[in-house]
Amino acid sequence: MDYKSISSFLSSIKENDELRLEDSLKLWVCDMIDSGLAVSSRKRYAEKLSTLYKEYGNGDGIAANPFDSIKELCALNAPVNARLLQSELTKIESVFDTIMTDAKSKPELAVFLYLLFNASSDIEKAISLTTEEYTPEFRQLDEIIRTAEFHHRRKYVFELNQSRKRMPQLVREVTNAIDFYFRVKNINFPEGFTSKTTLSLWLAKARRCGVRLADLKRMVDVIPAEYEYLRLVKSTKLTTDEIRSIKHRVAESFAPSGKRWYAIKLRRGVAYDILTENIKTNFAEYYDDRLLFYPQREVARRVEKRIVTSVTPIIPDVVFIYINPRYIRKVDTLIKSERLGYVFRITSDVDSDFSVIATRSMTGFQNMIGIFTPDIKVELTAESPVGLGREVLITGGIMSGYEGTIYDIREGSDIKHIYIRLSDKYSIKAEVKVEAYFVKAIG
Repeated sequence: MDYKSISSFLSSIKENDELRLEDSLKLWVCDMIDSGLAVSSRKRYAEKLSTLYKEYGNGDGIAANPFDSIKELCALNAPVNARLLQSELTKIESVFDTIMTDAKSKPELAVFLYLLFNASSDIEKAISLTTEEYTPEFRQLDEIIRTAEFHHRRKYVFELNQSRKRMPQLVREVTNAIDFYFRVKNINFPEGFTSKTTLSLWLAKARRCGVRLADLKRMVDVIPAEYEYLRLVKSTKLTTDEIRSIKHRVAESFAPSGKRWYAIKLRRGVAYDILTENIKTNFAEYYDDRLLFYPQREVARRVEKRIVTSVTPIIPDVVFIYINPRYIRKVDTLIKSERLGYVFRITSDVDSDFSVIATRSMTGFQNMIGIFTPDIKVELTAESPVGLGREVLITGGIMSGYEGTIYDIREGSDIKHIYIRLSDKYSIKAEVKVEAYFVKAIG
């Protein structure tokens, strides 16, 4: 229990170490509530950590026990609606492509998406939004609203017959239409659809994306009942760009655009070829040469008097997959059912989103190991920029980051061995053997 309580606390505050202890403790308890931990378990964790704190804080010498500030919070019953909302969120994610399509012809659904992407509960503001006030921000939403096709006489972004109806009637009609749409798809919100439902859904999705509770407190203007405990969290200070970045991250998670890199962990004893054939068979419509990437290199070793070569993976049992996010859950379900492995997630929570590898990071990794996907071909030409006397930067390998001037090139059997003078101050010559595609001309 000592280990579990300390580990739980440190995991919660690892990105919030600038907070006072009282605020960190509140954040920790809110994290436990958010994860669905029972009241009894929360109390045990807090009591154990409090005991350890007293032991290492000279016992009675502590003027005020910071754990007193979280006693009521530990006993707080997590709203039942919060867990129900999570299950409905999963259903919404599964039909989100349909929602996006229907929103092009149903203005009420377009209002729903506007509120969802903007993390807002102000439905009246969305209904009253004019074409002059509208600022394109989310590509997914812009494709539906089609700002380029606004008629010069069109006043409102969402055509809801605003000029002939009062606002209370419009709000009622929009919420009823959205509620009916989801009920037809067997998606029922705990208290029916209200103006705050979209905000609750956005918060639930943001948590799956790994957004911190302290950041969420700063992001929303109204705290829904399902997240009442957020009031006890001290919000962080976010810049406009940081807020925009979080909103786009959540929007991409709802309606992804383009492909992303993910990582698959193979079960012990499962060969890469078995995974390839399985996915190729079951995902034929999505499969191409770049879908899976398992970098391997040939290693030569001497066995007595013979040279033996073998193929070794760069990262054993980790396969990278390049796919549209809307299909990654299907891949994960498939390889789990076949007992081949699983796709890495952001956290260990079964509802956590899958961990995305930034394209920039993946490109840097490929440059470093010198192994690329089949669609990338690297070869030297007669007009190579890495000629004698050129100022160059080494972008990969052990000498990555060094600059110098090429003063000699020796032709090898398979790669170019490039010798670069790294310093003239002491007349030191350094022999650097790197693949030619790790050398970038800068002068």
